Amino acid sequence: MNEFKQRIQSLTEREQLVLGIGVICTILIVLYAFVWEPWQEELNRLRQQVPIKQETLMWMQEQAAQVDSLLQKEAITKQLDNQPLLTVIEGSAQRSGLNKHIRRMAPGENGQVQIWLTDVEFNKWINWLEQLRTLGIEVNTASVNRTKDNRVTVRVTLQR
Repeated sequence: MNEFKQRIQSLTEREQLVLGIGVICTILIVLYAFVWEPWQEELNRLRQQVPIKQETLMWMQEQAAQVDSLLQKEAITKQLDNQPLLTVIEGSAQRSGLNKHIRRMAPGENGQVQIWLTDVEFNKWINWLEQLRTLGIEVNTASVNRTKDNRVTVRVTLQR
């Protein structure tokens, strides 16, 4: 090390200045090539990935919402599976506002339920059937007669 110092000190001031500038330039080039440039490239790559990752996140959040919805429906369906079919149908009809149109409700064969509705709005009845379908209750048979504008009399057999 002493030899290195002596050699530097034996150089003229101008040579020492040029050597110092050369060392500084070499250090700057090495820092740029091995630190700054790779860091900037990685930063640009990450900036390009952010929108893609955001799209993926949005898709995953939508899927999570659907899964939650399905799990809630499944929990409700399992809870309703323990209840008699007549009770589930009555509750659904009441929530749909169709209970005032039900003239008769009777248990049928093989766990089926027969229902007679009069003067019910057709679209309301269809929406109710869709609600029942989400509860795992399906139409076995149906007889629909039109009475007046968009009103019907219905005889339907439902089953799980």
